Order: sequence, then structure tokens, then C-alpha cells
Amino acid sequence: MLLKGKFLYGEDYELKEGVLVVEDNEIKGFTNEHGEYKNIGLAIPGLINLHTHIADNCIKDVGINIPLDDLVKPPNGLKHIYLSKVSREELLEAIKDGLKELIDNGINIFCDFREGGVEGVNILKEALKDFNIKSFILGRPTYEGERVLEVSDGYGLSGANEYGDKELKNLYKECKKEDKIFSLHAAEHVGAVKYSLDKYGMTEIERIINLNIKPNFIIHATHLTENDSYLLEKYNIPVVLCVRSNLYYNVGMPDIGKIKTLKALGTDNFMANSPSIFREMEFLFKLYHLDPKEILKMATINGAKILNLERVGLIEEGYKPYFTFIDPNVIRFSKNVIASIILRTEKGDILKI
Repeated sequence: MLLKGKFLYGEDYELKEGVLVVEDNEIKGFTNEHGEYKNIGLAIPGLINLHTHIADNCIKDVGINIPLDDLVKPPNGLKHIYLSKVSREELLEAIKDGLKELIDNGINIFCDFREGGVEGVNILKEALKDFNIKSFILGRPTYEGERVLEVSDGYGLSGANEYGDKELKNLYKECKKEDKIFSLHAAEHVGAVKYSLDKYGMTEIERIINLNIKPNFIIHATHLTENDSYLLEKYNIPVVLCVRSNLYYNVGMPDIGKIKTLKALGTDNFMANSPSIFREMEFLFKLYHLDPKEILKMATINGAKILNLERVGLIEEGYKPYFTFIDPNVIRFSKNVIASIILRTEKGDILKI
């Protein structure tokens, strides 16, 4: 397959124009040979959304401005009460709508925290049959003995506070035994940190490290102590930032300077945000004024590294062909191509090739 257009090529995102060869699910490099090709506009590395709750799409904007725990904490949070009353058919349609929205926003790969045990995982798998998008489904056990790991890619837990020490360690050991992902929300809001300190005498992050648990990655890290920051760096635990979600729920903003480990981006609950990584990148720049290249890495190659995906996350010879195609007019007259891409790309600029 020959692709003609502009490409953000390599780790430095050099803007190159030409014809790119893709064969046997691998990028082979540029060619001067003539042949039938597809015009692709502007190609950037395929976007990765590393944290979603896609089933929440059926309860958009439920519980506006109520405390986060009252909204999402299992089992009695308002979200869970509403979801328990939704029919399977309605849930399936909402998930399918969510998958379409992910694709329409240029997402190539996503990682979902899928509540509801085995059935929760299976309904997402059923919906995925109709869509061309790579998924990582992190299930959540609903009762002891349910074999969620047999149908999922790992566990995605609400947080350490919902589990006793023994249960938390056992869930982690299950994942490690099966070589699957173990992840959880941590330090998302002040109340969660305080609860852990009051009950265990440690922050959530201190506690999981004390239990010899090393997650593949944690979500949020909005309220880190200095020791939390030190432990994340010492044990090389990546962090997935969901800044728009933090703002939506009014829980504060992460101090990104405290997070010294690998960082990636997620959009969190569909009930709170669209799954647009472009909007996430725009917010991140405007709130923190980070280097645009570093922000784009959080949306691409960093997520691939966290998920242990080999040869994914760059447009470069030898890499797999994951692309997000956008209208090249986004960068017309631009003096900083990467900044223009992360700040100006709208959903309508994303091309389907």
C-alpha cells in the first residue's frame, strides 16, 4: 500500500512529504517509485486514549456538581445506581456509539476500565465486533471467584480504598501470574487520600507499595505527596493524566512537576467528557504550557510503551501502521506544526482513509 501526503516522521516529528510504503503490517519507508496510492492529507502517529469508562456513555452528564465519591464510588455511587437500571440493549447501543466517537476522534487504541464483571467485559467485546479499533479491556471482579481475567486484559480497579490488604494483594498476584495488566485510580481527590491516611496511616500510593504492589500504571495522581512522587519514580510507575476529568469533577489539578515517570493521556468517563485526545492535549498545553512535542508523545508513543506495544507509537520504518489522518489545512501557514496540530485540530478535521 502506498500513502501519499505529509507525515510527522520519527521521534522528532519531522514533517516530511512524499509517498510512504506500508507492507505486511509494517512501515517500510518512503519511495520514489510510481504506483497507485491513497491521498491521506496529514498523518500523525495513531492516537492512544489510555483511560476510558465507555459504558458511561448511556448516562451523559449525570450528577452535575455533586461530590465525586457520591457520583462514582462503587457500589452506591449515583453512576452505579443508574447503570444498574439500564437494559443490556441500551448499554450495548451506548457502547457502540462510544466506539464510533472514539474512531471519529482519531483514536487508534484505547484502554477501558470495564465495570460489571465478566458480563461487563463481554458486552464491550460484543460491541467491538462491528468496529476497527484496538482495545485493552481491564475488568473489575464483582464477587469472589468470578474469573474476570479469563475474558479481560487485566484489572482496572476503582481504587485501593475499596479493597482490604489481602484482597488487593490477591488481585495483583492474579494479574502477575497471568501476565496481565493491573491498574487503578490513585490520589484522584483529597477525600480518597484522607480516607487512606485515616484508615491505614498511609496514602494510597504508599499503601500499595507497602503491599509490594507495582501497578502497570495508575490513573490521575491529582494529589501526590512528596513521598508519593518519590515512590512513583523509584518504582517506575507510569501515570495516566485525565486533566479535563479532574476539572469536570472539581477535584483539583495534578502537579505535573511532581510526576517524574512516564506520562500518557486519557479522557476518563464518557459521562463527563468526549473521548477527544486532541481536546485533552489542548487543555494540557493551555493549563501547563508544556513542550507541544512532549504532549504529543503522551498521546502516542508513551501510551504504547506503557501498554508494552512493540513498534507502535511512531511513524517510522519498522513500526506498525497506526495513523491518525487529519486535514493538512490545520497546519497551513503554521510556524509551529506540532503546536498547531494539538491546539487546532477539531473532530471535523479528522479524515477517514
